[in-house]
Amino acid sequence: MERKEDRRVTMTKRMLKDAFIDMLKETDIYHISVRELCQRADVNRTTFYKYYANQFDLLDDMEMDLLNMIEKTIEEDEEKNGGTIEKLLVFFERERAFIRLLINSNVDTEFPKKLFSMTIVESSIEMMTANVPKAEAEYINRFMLFGLFEMLRCWINKEERESPKEMAKILLERLMLNFGSGPKGK
Repeated sequence: MERKEDRRVTMTKRMLKDAFIDMLKETDIYHISVRELCQRADVNRTTFYKYYANQFDLLDDMEMDLLNMIEKTIEEDEEKNGGTIEKLLVFFERERAFIRLLINSNVDTEFPKKLFSMTIVESSIEMMTANVPKAEAEYINRFMLFGLFEMLRCWINKEERESPKEMAKILLERLMLNFGSGPKGK
């Protein structure tokens, strides 16, 4: 049985995450020290180290929070038969400030794979590379995941951007076109 986290622990982690978000608005993760972060959050460094090894570990925890929120959002909407990519983008639009900071600050090279593993993108890429030699399939998989992730990063950073529905269509068309099964005549 999963134990609920103590409210004080939850509050302390929330204070650290909020302070971290504020600091990421000002500088990149490499220039954030644990000491400064703890001062900003008004949390003792010993307390910080009780939960996290360093600022990258804290970012990883925030990444997991995001992935859990996305998973919950997708599951809640599952019976509506909408597109999973579109649901992801609607969620991104709603949580834009946080998403922008996390995507632009992320140093985890596997984050795009984690992000797209909840959508049809990763499974579509795997299906489309099923008959391709394994080594080549791995390159194609990485190319597509990171290419789509960069398109997503570009979209979330634009001030005047396409709607989530329009962007979902663009992402899916790119995915299909790269494997020759996209719209004809383009």
